[in-house]
Amino acid sequence: MLQTDNLLSPKDLAVAIGASESSLKRWIDRGLLDVSRTAGGHRRVAVSEAIRFVRSRKMPIIQPEILGLPASVGVESRVPKESTGSPNERFSALLQAGHDVGARAHLLNRFMAGETISELADGPIRTSMIEIGEMWHDSVEGILIEHRATEICVELIQELKTLSQPVSPRFRSIGGAIDEDVYKLPPLLASAVLQEHGIQAVNLGPNTPIPVFEIACLCDDLEQRPDLVWMSVNSLPELAMNREAIERFATRCASEGITCVIGGRHAAELDLSHVPSVEVHRSMQEFSTFLERFKAARI
Repeated sequence: MLQTDNLLSPKDLAVAIGASESSLKRWIDRGLLDVSRTAGGHRRVAVSEAIRFVRSRKMPIIQPEILGLPASVGVESRVPKESTGSPNERFSALLQAGHDVGARAHLLNRFMAGETISELADGPIRTSMIEIGEMWHDSVEGILIEHRATEICVELIQELKTLSQPVSPRFRSIGGAIDEDVYKLPPLLASAVLQEHGIQAVNLGPNTPIPVFEIACLCDDLEQRPDLVWMSVNSLPELAMNREAIERFATRCASEGITCVIGGRHAAELDLSHVPSVEVHRSMQEFSTFLERFKAARI
């Protein structure tokens, strides 16, 4: 299992990316990497910080196993070429075939090459799952493909969350999908995007009733209250009832200084534009852009 809190020496990281140890030390001295010190004063780099640095500078990875990554992330093993289609089409083909190893290699290569989690969410993951989601109409095999692809994506997103685990988060968030919304991926992706922005994220998962959000976010222990709450709305059987409940909840959050964000396929149908305390987003990249503004306003 990947351990992003493990510590690397400058020499280890240099070997991993094919750089010299002296170059690593210069980058550290310039403040490009955050380091800790051993009792003897030696520099150490957390794996999560090393991964952030490599991604931000789009560096090649020569020995990915040093970073706890699979060999398929190395420069000699790029995105699978069994299809001549676009990268997103290749990812979809891997998911449809149940090729979990290939799907993992594909997504991790794109992530380590610098694509953000929000870009991966709106790109290969979203387009693939929309296409696969139509298959269950056709046959029992389509149901198998959809369920299998969902579980593969859940594992991949969990791994991306681990790779993006914030070391010292300044903000806390809580969220999930509303009552009767059974989709796992949207709230999980939202939590991963939050963590990539350095925000601690507690995911309550799918099918979470509004009263549960209230208990989690408006508890008496002020230290446990979040700075931000997100709600995923991809299934909306009771439009009027959900609109009223969410509006009441968002208004209470605003009175307590908690930002409320709603996203998903049916978020716009709630028509909460008259509630100034609610942010509504149609994509993970919109959500990501908002988080930059949110952090800047709070710092």
